[in-house]
Amino acid sequence: MKKYIALLLMSVFCLTSCTQQTTPQQSNVAEEVEQNTTEENDTEQENNTESTENDTEQEESVVTDENGTTYTKSFGTYTVPTGWIESTKYSTSGKFFYVADGTEDQQLPNNISVNMGTNKYSADDHISFRQAIVNQLVMQLPKDTQLNGSGSFTANDYVLYTFTFSITENDTTLNATQYYIVGDKKYVMVYESVYDGNTEEVDAIAKNIVDTFQWSE
Repeated sequence: MKKYIALLLMSVFCLTSCTQQTTPQQSNVAEEVEQNTTEENDTEQENNTESTENDTEQEESVVTDENGTTYTKSFGTYTVPTGWIESTKYSTSGKFFYVADGTEDQQLPNNISVNMGTNKYSADDHISFRQAIVNQLVMQLPKDTQLNGSGSFTANDYVLYTFTFSITENDTTLNATQYYIVGDKKYVMVYESVYDGNTEEVDAIAKNIVDTFQWSE
């Protein structure tokens, strides 16, 4: 189970340049995951997508008001509702993690990550990008995992693809939702990971991030 969780908590388009910073319960298997995914991703998937987790800059500004905290990153802005914080423990220069205040030191805290990547697809060719995502998820997910997907728009009219799946092993269940906000040869992934079954609360936080997101000029 830890192997699958560690793999899926990484960007689904992670290549050999992926950050070595690990997420909760990931430190013991990070090296194994990188070894397992490098050979797969250096073939056809390398032609489809590129990881740029290390290319983005640290936050430029943080503004807190009655709606929550608005973060300005090099790639855009988004608002995280009150009660959730940016985790300095797990965030890196290119991937930013958010957890409910007071849960950062839990063994498997519910969390949401935000990162930007680039690819070869124009905004008008988002259908091809969607298929690349599906292909990658099918390759990475455990056999017989049910993958659900849908397409829509964010509140700011960006094309949005949403994928959900669950993985259960022994007494641990990961309920995951991946939101892909489509740009022109770029995307932002908002990745929701729920371990305690409280998907409704975490869904609301993730959807607020998605709907408030605006690309930087």
